[in-house]
Amino acid sequence: MTGGSGVGKSTVCGELRRRGYDAFDADQGLARWFANGSGVEVVLPADRDDDWFLHNTYRLPPDTVRRLGGKVGDRVGFVCGTVGNDNEIWELFTHVVSLSVDAQTLRQRLAARTNGFGSTEAEVQRILAWHATAELNNARYGALIVDATPPPSKVVDNLLTALDLPT
Repeated sequence: MTGGSGVGKSTVCGELRRRGYDAFDADQGLARWFANGSGVEVVLPADRDDDWFLHNTYRLPPDTVRRLGGKVGDRVGFVCGTVGNDNEIWELFTHVVSLSVDAQTLRQRLAARTNGFGSTEAEVQRILAWHATAELNNARYGALIVDATPPPSKVVDNLLTALDLPT
């Protein structure tokens, strides 16, 4: 499950777990920042700017996805998060779902953040710019688009129904 920062991926991930699904939040230590040139893991600094983001990418290593797939086995599992190396990992999933919200809802959700990515105005602007094309791009690459503006329980109902899974 993908979608821009602030669309509700972590919240939906928690609701999926509550319902008994294997659901893994990429932001809980699975995805990490890496230097683009060397591939060395780096720490997201408190003071970051466009230049830092130009030289570093938030990635979910393909081996991590494979490991999670082995852990889930024949059950249905979800990996929830947005990363900069989608092109390396999307083929490892049976389905890709992209959560979508309108710009006003996104801004409201980001305003509630007190730390992490999207907690500064510069990052909010970065996220809103990415948001303007993300849904179209995700759909173009085959992602199923799910409206994430309703309450989380309804979003999960819609997501599971779209995937023909028990709610």
